Amino acid sequence: MASTTSRSAARLASRAVRTCRTQSVAPSYRPASSFSTSTTRSEQVEERPRWAYTPERMKAPFSQHITKDPSRSEWAVNEDPKLLDEVLKNVLGREGERMLPDELKWLAVTHKSFDQGRRGFNDRLAFLGRQICAIECTLSIITSPPNYNGPENDPFAGRRQPFEDPNLRGVDNLSIKQPSDVLSLAKLAQFALDTGLTKVVRWKPRMPENMKGSGFDPIMSGAVYALIGAVALQQGGKIASRIAREKIMKRLRP
Repeated sequence: MASTTSRSAARLASRAVRTCRTQSVAPSYRPASSFSTSTTRSEQVEERPRWAYTPERMKAPFSQHITKDPSRSEWAVNEDPKLLDEVLKNVLGREGERMLPDELKWLAVTHKSFDQGRRGFNDRLAFLGRQICAIECTLSIITSPPNYNGPENDPFAGRRQPFEDPNLRGVDNLSIKQPSDVLSLAKLAQFALDTGLTKVVRWKPRMPENMKGSGFDPIMSGAVYALIGAVALQQGGKIASRIAREKIMKRLRP
């Protein structure tokens, strides 16, 4: 164990030395004649959209991560805006690609495992979308016809009269079905597969040979929630709730 640690430290040290040797002269020691009024490289990079590149100042001179299996580091993600627009039509409905600006589209389909989270990720949008879907699913269960028939073999059935109200009968449905039963990870992941959302989600599986073990279901369900959260952020809660009811929950229910 100690020899392995020492070898790793030696590799990092040698890599750092090579990086320092190949670096150019520091900007403070460059002659004044090197400055010009032309567009610099950083300004050219900033002209690109934020989702399309990693900020230069967030890149280390060299990677401290030593990859044991280089094949696990190879993973391609979608970079085509047209494919993303087609998937948004499938998920959000007609003209769904026009509901969100480009930056918010890519943020909603980006998981924090992609590029070490340096281009932003969809955790907060997914939290907002999850709450909206949970509320809409709860309301749908409560407003559905009552299916609860009361407890069986109740020893106090003849000695008490439970309170009943027509407006509260639907609440008993929650004892049979919960929002988690409708919005399960497996169902949402299958929804992402059916709509093609899995083709555009940007993420990096820990084990490419084992997608389930790398968190496929939670990541894809989070992308579905993030799209609802993005719509709520851009268009408002009413439109997001309508999409959750009509475009997602209707497909998830048996």
